[in-house]
Amino acid sequence: MIRRLTSAALLTALLGLGACTILPESEALSVYQFPSPPASGASSTSTEPRLPLSLRINTPQAGYAFSGPRIMVVTADNQLQSYKGVRWSDPGPQLLREYLAVALQRSGALSSVTTDEHALHADVHLDTNLRRFQLDTDGTPRIVIKLDARLVNPESRRIYVNHSFLVEHPVTSTQISDVVQGYGQATDDLTQQLLVWTRQQLAPIAQD
Repeated sequence: MIRRLTSAALLTALLGLGACTILPESEALSVYQFPSPPASGASSTSTEPRLPLSLRINTPQAGYAFSGPRIMVVTADNQLQSYKGVRWSDPGPQLLREYLAVALQRSGALSSVTTDEHALHADVHLDTNLRRFQLDTDGTPRIVIKLDARLVNPESRRIYVNHSFLVEHPVTSTQISDVVQGYGQATDDLTQQLLVWTRQQLAPIAQD
């Protein structure tokens, strides 16, 4: 009986040791915050009257590659990879949602701007699909963001209008500090375009 117990204990110890050597160690990651909208950004409409409408920005829908916190890279041979050893503090769609919400609220173009995180009532919803959110290294390194946007009536779910935005912003180098800065600049470019488009489309709705 004692011999059986000893054998069982030895087998358990060997299995445990094997597990420790077989399983890989967790990859060490550096976590980066997404750049914040510039304090003076998205203000091109500040001299225009504020529209008496509330806008809710819903979290962008995204495919598997762009739905997580990894910084994605497209290589010259069209491979989609993640930037080794680094990630964002939150998934990409959430980062973009928060950036847009802060920038549009600061612009003063609308009476209020909220997100789906709090599920508050709003006159119009901004629904989007995030098609690209990546560093492209084919040719001149650049940040590429493609966003399909639509303004939606939350009561009827009728789409007022839709538009596709594509922003390509070159980066100084592929060093992570330059890449992070490039993401901020590209997202600001996208925000400026989205703000102008949103205001133009919502102006007639505000008059109804």
